[in-house]
Amino acid sequence: MNQILTANRLAQLSQFHPSLKDTWYLIAAVTFSVCNEPQEIPLLYHYTIMLKNETVVANQITISQRVIAMFNDPVDSIKAKVNKMYLNPSEYDLKLTAKFREAILRTGPLAGLPKAINSMNKLAEYTPPSLTKEHEPINPFSSSAHDLNTYKYSVERLKSSFNKETDIAFTTERGLKHWNKIYNKVSPKVVNSLYSAYPDLWYYTLTNVYGPLFSYDDIISSQETSLIIIAALVPQDVNPQLRGHLKGAINLGCKPETIEAVRNLAIMVAKWCGVSWKSDVVKL
Repeated sequence: MNQILTANRLAQLSQFHPSLKDTWYLIAAVTFSVCNEPQEIPLLYHYTIMLKNETVVANQITISQRVIAMFNDPVDSIKAKVNKMYLNPSEYDLKLTAKFREAILRTGPLAGLPKAINSMNKLAEYTPPSLTKEHEPINPFSSSAHDLNTYKYSVERLKSSFNKETDIAFTTERGLKHWNKIYNKVSPKVVNSLYSAYPDLWYYTLTNVYGPLFSYDDIISSQETSLIIIAALVPQDVNPQLRGHLKGAINLGCKPETIEAVRNLAIMVAKWCGVSWKSDVVKL
């Protein structure tokens, strides 16, 4: 496996900035996904779980070395070790797994669904069965495949509130409220920029991205989503959109030092991945 992450880099990520102590791994995972380096995500995932709340630097480095050593083994050996390690997963393990998945899912409309699929598949490959649930296979040629009740007990957002999450009017209203919190006074300007470019662009953005995805906060909070979006935009040379979301994070209550730390961490990871920019990455 061609690895970008080393033991020192893993430790560097977890120690990057005090304000990112609960989000650094999501920022890093999203950046790796957008940079099309999905093979790094399982290392990051298992390092984060094994790290838990460890604050002693020496212990963090020891754990990072263990993770790197484990991922130098053959794939079957890695999977066997992983399965054995999590026979009795904690609530922390389950929540962290859900956060990794949800963060990667949110990169789909930001950086392309193919990259999100590759990252999710790579994460799933090294996620132990004890941290996932088996589901009956979907037959796409069956009428049940387009019946939302089929997904009632498997899709996270439907499990939590089936009636609301399948109601397009509800999710659209929630998405619009979330949008207005982000863009605040400039919301009409941004909305009509999309609408005048192509009405379907605004409709798609509202009903397919902000409604069911970005404004859903049962797993990842609105502030965490805002920081994830910043991390996803940093490697892509899209300063106009990044500028809007840097300011939007402020509107959602994120602290300037946290926003700057996210920007800097994403730049660092993107550079590890070989990304270069046409112009300087904008900042607050």
